[in-house]
Amino acid sequence: MAMNISSLFSATQYSYLFNNSTANKNQTAGQKSINSLWSNYSANVSNNSAMTALAGLSEIKAGVASVMESYDTAKTTFYDEFDEAMEDLSKSAKAAKEFDFAAVTAKPENSDTEVADAITKTTTTDENGKTTTTTTYSDKMKDALKAVQNLVDDYNSATKFLSDNSSVSNRVSQLAKTFSDSTYRAADYSSIGINVKSDGTLEVDEEKLANTIVNDPNKVSRLVGSDGLAAKAESHVSSANSRRDSLFPSAKSMLGDQLSTAALYTGGTYAKMASIANVGNLVNMMF
Repeated sequence: MAMNISSLFSATQYSYLFNNSTANKNQTAGQKSINSLWSNYSANVSNNSAMTALAGLSEIKAGVASVMESYDTAKTTFYDEFDEAMEDLSKSAKAAKEFDFAAVTAKPENSDTEVADAITKTTTTDENGKTTTTTTYSDKMKDALKAVQNLVDDYNSATKFLSDNSSVSNRVSQLAKTFSDSTYRAADYSSIGINVKSDGTLEVDEEKLANTIVNDPNKVSRLVGSDGLAAKAESHVSSANSRRDSLFPSAKSMLGDQLSTAALYTGGTYAKMASIANVGNLVNMMF
């Protein structure tokens, strides 16, 4: 993830666009800025020449275009990162859900052993008498651990993305809370080696997970797959995708009605423009 959307706006002169616009009933700084452009323009129309009025329109056009460029960039960045997060999580959830954890310790073909040697511990002693124990995993065990780790990493990435951008809209904030609420399954996940941290993100205890895969692979399959984290992730992704198009607020909701050129033809502004012939045509040509 390159950056969250709030950071993107903070990097521009239009950082005021996210001045709590979805939670504050008062005008945002962005709305006030555009309104002031119209107010200044109205004063110029009343007191000065048509040429001054046209210069004012050019200023409004440039200001609105610049604000909209920042808005469009933020919106595109948000949806690009949102889609990437949901797609990655969907893929890793599907892979973990379909993984055969029982196969990790299945009896190898043409072998007299009852189960595969999935975990090997080797203890060595150096010349000073210090002992060191090294743990190695079979290829199948490595694949199993990777499937779970990928799911956890992608779940964490999606949770962090939504949390970092929760100020974008109430809908994003609600999704962030949904993704980070894993506490109700914390004990179950912990029992197989997946720990739930205080911020809702997950952490893999590799050694505990590997031992659980050996001793109770069906439990891992259940709590990681069909009745656990992967199924939960798929449900969250489905819910997020169903609300996708309404997550990012419209330009109008963020910047106010003055963003529309129709405001030129309403209220006192229209009366003050009566001195300029064909002003409506000029405005339509400019916007």
